[in-house]
Amino acid sequence: HTPAVLDRLAAFGLRATFFLVGDRICDPALVRRITGEGHTLGNHTFAHAVPRWTELGAARDEVAKCQALVPTAKVLRAPFGKLTPGLWLAARHLRLECVHWSLDSGDWQCRSEPDALRCAREVIELVRPGDILLFHDNHRWSRTILDSVLPELARRRLL
Repeated sequence: HTPAVLDRLAAFGLRATFFLVGDRICDPALVRRITGEGHTLGNHTFAHAVPRWTELGAARDEVAKCQALVPTAKVLRAPFGKLTPGLWLAARHLRLECVHWSLDSGDWQCRSEPDALRCAREVIELVRPGDILLFHDNHRWSRTILDSVLPELARRRLL
């Protein structure tokens, strides 16, 4: 669904950060499109495994393998928002800034259009200036949410 997300962002002249999971990068042309349109690439580990607090070596390997595929990434977002000591140390070693969202769209849990519209309403109700919004481009309903959220945020001048 990434091309559709890119189209929606372009319609509003918006730039976003796309956190790439290394083993899901299957289309180099799409990655070039993301950067070519002015978006930022971020590291989201190689396999998006649930981070374990005690696995320093595994965390280092996950971040390093993804970074090898996305060498221009300057930021890391931990899978599931679980920044473990290992992920933090790996990010620090690679000079990546660790980032987190302030408002989760909930798109990852939508299973129907009514779910997506509910998520959109919640984002519109809760969003504040300066928020970092979390969306996923691998969920079907993200497009529906963006189609509701982006025009409203533009109207409210929050973009």
